[in-house]
Amino acid sequence: MKQDIAYFKFLNLPEPIKKANNIRSKKRLDCIQYSGDYKGLDCLKNNKGMLFFYKTPAREFVNADSQRVAEWSLTKSSLNVTSLFIEDLDYPELAYGYPNSSRLLNNGDKNPFYPYRNDGYLFIMNKDITELEMLVIPDSRNLIRSFYQLLIDGELDSNINQLRQQAQAFYDYGL
Repeated sequence: MKQDIAYFKFLNLPEPIKKANNIRSKKRLDCIQYSGDYKGLDCLKNNKGMLFFYKTPAREFVNADSQRVAEWSLTKSSLNVTSLFIEDLDYPELAYGYPNSSRLLNNGDKNPFYPYRNDGYLFIMNKDITELEMLVIPDSRNLIRSFYQLLIDGELDSNINQLRQQAQAFYDYGL
């Protein structure tokens, strides 16, 4: 694959690490590794440089068609980062999503994801979504379902393994 794919690994940190970093939420997923040069998630960083979001039940946000199942969304403050769409229920650990494409948020503020509205996301996660790998494929929003099928078929495995090997620490949590 010739796309410039960015890779992010998020984790619900162990309690001692949370305590050491003053993190209280049980639903928070922190970025511990990344590879690639993607700026579309920078708006999710806090003033310490931590990149994180929260897993939230999607029923509060998503009006999806019957082909897509989105039980979870990834959020930060009042911002819905993406929904986790699962079309193939035989592979509940694989999902896709994309950024909000509206110019403005519901509250009238500028949408920080608008410049990245054409990007697509693929997700590999464990059952309880305490560990999540996010692949960002620029300019692939309209093709993300095809990339999702490639992910299911194992066609992206070598790319993903290469991204994992290239990954470096995002923030020093003291893991």
